[in-house]
Amino acid sequence: MKNLILIEYFTSQSTFDLNKDKEIFREALNMTNSIIKNFIQIDQIKNLIVIRNENLKIIKSKKIQYFFTNKNLSYIDILDDFKINDEVILIAPEIQKISLKIYSNLRKKFVVLGSDLKCMQTFSSKIKTLQTLKELKLPVVEFNQTLSSSEGLFIIKPDYGAGSNDIILTNKVNVSKIKRSSILQKFYKGKKGSFLMLCKNGTSKVISCNEQIIKINKKKIKQIGCIMGGLEDHRKEIEILAREITNKFKGLFGLIGVDIVREKKKWLILEINSRFTSSYCGLEHSYSSKTIKEITNFYIKKKIGNATPKNLNRLEYIF
Repeated sequence: MKNLILIEYFTSQSTFDLNKDKEIFREALNMTNSIIKNFIQIDQIKNLIVIRNENLKIIKSKKIQYFFTNKNLSYIDILDDFKINDEVILIAPEIQKISLKIYSNLRKKFVVLGSDLKCMQTFSSKIKTLQTLKELKLPVVEFNQTLSSSEGLFIIKPDYGAGSNDIILTNKVNVSKIKRSSILQKFYKGKKGSFLMLCKNGTSKVISCNEQIIKINKKKIKQIGCIMGGLEDHRKEIEILAREITNKFKGLFGLIGVDIVREKKKWLILEINSRFTSSYCGLEHSYSSKTIKEITNFYIKKKIGNATPKNLNRLEYIF
């Protein structure tokens, strides 16, 4: 039987500064721990391999085998001992093309349970994402040269960025002076949201429809959480959008997160994250156990199941 290996970038580093990166590590740990707890509930999983720094706490279970990194042993060293074609779930940030670089290296030896290289290259870049979506006539926010006006509020963020890091809100903009490493987007006052969907071969199933909780502090804007199930009233519209996306990007595979914003009774795409996102952690207390099993079973059977996602309550989940 093939091994199933879970690698999360931040928690598998050989060294780190927990005081400096406390918020990032909390979010990363929450996500990996949620995945571990849910995956070990599946009968077919007998041995989940987790690569983690030796100084971080662990979840104890007979089904989990830990391999620990330290200052003398990297996750790359550990992976050298595994077999060709073992299966890997990778969670890594887009910042500085980290996810793309690791994915490209892992796929030389392992079966990475994620989207294909073309999708990874497109969606790791915010500029490429919006340019490609616009070319395919999918609904997207205004950005860079597509901006119809220089008046109003705008968001400047890194082209290859992670979460809400280094995002600036401004009302003064000169498109010609925006760095090539950044993207300029129009700020919309409408409701912000996200949805999680399972994808394979151009088909999709929307798992959850969530409203984003946004905090604005002077020139900084940041997503601090989600109201899980907060956009379930818009599920039909969101399912149509999900089908439009997966029909154009048949290489999307696994759990995918899509950020959206409401404008003139229409949902516009902000970003597409071809990986697990933080809102996954909120599913446990807001959606049925069958809904969560849809995700874990997918990674074992590689098939989208028939269960209907069920929102039990609208839960405010803070990252």
